[in-house]
Amino acid sequence: MNNRILASTIALKAEACKLVTCLALVCMFAFNLKAQDSSLVNYEPAVSIASDADSARIDSFYKSKSIDLSQAENIKLYNEIFRWYRTCYRYGGNTDHGIDCSHFVNMLYEKIYGKTLGPSAGAILAQCKIVKKGLSGVKEGDVVFFKIKKGQVSHVGIYLQNNKFAHASTHSGVIISDMDEPYYKKRFYKIGRVQQKQEEE
Repeated sequence: MNNRILASTIALKAEACKLVTCLALVCMFAFNLKAQDSSLVNYEPAVSIASDADSARIDSFYKSKSIDLSQAENIKLYNEIFRWYRTCYRYGGNTDHGIDCSHFVNMLYEKIYGKTLGPSAGAILAQCKIVKKGLSGVKEGDVVFFKIKKGQVSHVGIYLQNNKFAHASTHSGVIISDMDEPYYKKRFYKIGRVQQKQEEE
């Protein structure tokens, strides 16, 4: 009888240990998910950059994209895009684990221009003044809008120079594309300009 009681006690302790282990794993998983879905204010770059060593590499990268950094109005914008380049796409994402197009543009505006635009293409459009001249009047930092899904404004990027814009693509993540690429040229909608502080005063 004593042997049976001892065996039962050992079995119960083993099951209790398994349960505690499972609970610990569940808690760790939940904590990781919460960390990945942090608020919009806490964007982190996908790649850290040593500011004293990478200027030549950044310059070479943009030259390969037909972009001349000597013509840049705000070099911080280009550096930040470089840091996020090839970050994977994740719908609703806002971290270096994955980011979508609207959160990418919003993140750039928060970090570079100190403006919060909104979490969706439609919300960002509502914050912009439409550039009536379209691409002929576009400037660095303007927001480019596309109608991709069911004729609705559903994709957004930020214009750089020389017909190039940065955006988070569903297939390739954060990339730089050309406005004349057939896919984007066909779906291009409008150029939006966000008022800066000096323009508001």
